[in-house]
Amino acid sequence: MKELLACWAAVIRVKLAEQMAYRSHFALSVLLLVIGDLVVPLVTLLVYRSGASFPGWSLHEALLVQAVFVLAKGIAFPFFFGMIGTTLSQVREGTFDLLLLRPRPAMLMAMLLGFDPEDFGRLLSGAVLFGFALSGVVVPHWTSWLQFALLFIASIAILCAMSLFLSGLLFRWVGSSRVFDIFDAMTGFGMYPGTIFSKTMQNILTYVLPIGLIAFVPASALLGRSGWGSLWALGSAALLMLVGIWYWNRMLKNYTSAGG
Repeated sequence: MKELLACWAAVIRVKLAEQMAYRSHFALSVLLLVIGDLVVPLVTLLVYRSGASFPGWSLHEALLVQAVFVLAKGIAFPFFFGMIGTTLSQVREGTFDLLLLRPRPAMLMAMLLGFDPEDFGRLLSGAVLFGFALSGVVVPHWTSWLQFALLFIASIAILCAMSLFLSGLLFRWVGSSRVFDIFDAMTGFGMYPGTIFSKTMQNILTYVLPIGLIAFVPASALLGRSGWGSLWALGSAALLMLVGIWYWNRMLKNYTSAGG
């Protein structure tokens, strides 16, 4: 564990040093990410200001769901989703072989090389939105905070598993440069309270494609809308994470190298 943390610390220092060489570009990139992540909450705000609403959800409660989603992305994207671009570019260029020669697991190296400090802009926008949403709801009990913390860890694990599935695809379908479009299409439903969908859709987003577990379930726990039974999501996230690791390593065996 100490070696793993040391690797991450070294990569973070190097990546931040690289970004500081072009401070204006880094600042502009972070600003654009913040603006982009606040588009959907802004639309939600306009919807409520016009007199419409999500049934059963106040403005601040709906924004809390979106804030949790953005917060989860603000952690998962810098640390995990960069491996998608790394895998895509290196498999195309035939340089992924170099990762296989490193004295560390190839999956870890792909994550390390894909680390992107710019994506912390999502964490900033999520924190601002989270604070605004909490200002309009009843102060959660400490047990709700505990539930939320555990379920938020599950959210990060689910997003990490998704990054493994999407990057694993690229070992066989190296032309699939639209994997981020696949992610956006799949997770777009997670930006809204799950109860606004039909029962069938709710079951799909909870048990088939666990999109609802990313933000809706943690936000519901923080609002006191779900009991301790919602912690079953921890088991689902752990299982999905294990399947993602297995899938990534299984797809790695299909990698035919630059000469294949």
